[in-house]
Amino acid sequence: MDAGDKKNIEHLYLRMYRLMFEYASSVLSSEHLAEEAIQETFRIACQKPEELCASQNPEGWLLRTLKYTISNMTRSRDAANRILKDYFASKLNEMYEAEEAVGVEIMYDDLAELEEFKLLKEMVIDGRSHLEMARDRGISVPTCKKRVQRAKELLRKKLEKN
Repeated sequence: MDAGDKKNIEHLYLRMYRLMFEYASSVLSSEHLAEEAIQETFRIACQKPEELCASQNPEGWLLRTLKYTISNMTRSRDAANRILKDYFASKLNEMYEAEEAVGVEIMYDDLAELEEFKLLKEMVIDGRSHLEMARDRGISVPTCKKRVQRAKELLRKKLEKN
């Protein structure tokens, strides 16, 4: 990326941030997730500066990229949510005769202590962003995303066993 592309992207960021933030916040219902989506959008813009700057409508290019970024984030969260729901449903079927209501961590004590379970629980149930979880763990956002991916795979394998 040359200095001209960098200046154009900085100008677009300053001009478009508020609109992008309001849109992402309304779709994702979370300011933290909205910020994460905007960061990802501008990361993509920085990887494709020629494409962005050559566009006849760079603002539209950014908004379209934000829309796809939000869609990918939502799809990823939905997939994690489905995996957890399937796992919980399989465990509930095993325990439906139990009369006592117990917490999720107790009911799934074979997974509750696993970092993978905690990570997915934070993301799906608590609605936390990759950025928030990464900060709490002192890791980078890409590392956190990879851990979420691995956690999904681990829970998927456990579900297949059941």
